[in-house]
Amino acid sequence: MPDLVQGSAPPEEIARDWEQFTGGPPVVGVLRRYQPEDVESLALRDGEGRMAGLVTWWVQGDRAEIVSLHAATPGQGTGTALMDAAEAALRRRGVRQAVLVTSNDNLAALRFYVRRGYRLVRVHLDAMDAVRALKPAVPLTGRDGAPLRDLWELWKDL
Repeated sequence: MPDLVQGSAPPEEIARDWEQFTGGPPVVGVLRRYQPEDVESLALRDGEGRMAGLVTWWVQGDRAEIVSLHAATPGQGTGTALMDAAEAALRRRGVRQAVLVTSNDNLAALRFYVRRGYRLVRVHLDAMDAVRALKPAVPLTGRDGAPLRDLWELWKDL
């Protein structure tokens, strides 16, 4: 497991991560739209300083939105380590609830979050149309050929 580097990754590094995993900024969330300079983060890096994973979030009062979570190599515990550290940091700040969204084609993410105690509370039907209005390069078809249409909103009481 890489060493945990706490603190904010620079906005340009967050932008590169978002470009790779979400098609670039902005990221559309439940609470608002996000640019790299809007969020806080934790990163996992390998011994040579390369990013192994990144989690970003935004706090509003006692509620936070997990904006992104990405692991360079899924299934190695990176996402779990990042979420544990992010949730601990949020609790220390008095955050009582975390919210996040994932797209309807990302069943692996849904399973990951549900196992961590998040609950599916809302389906935003056809929300990907609004995402495509901001990011025309977002495809119509997602993972495993699933139509990329909706966003699933999940909550967890911290």
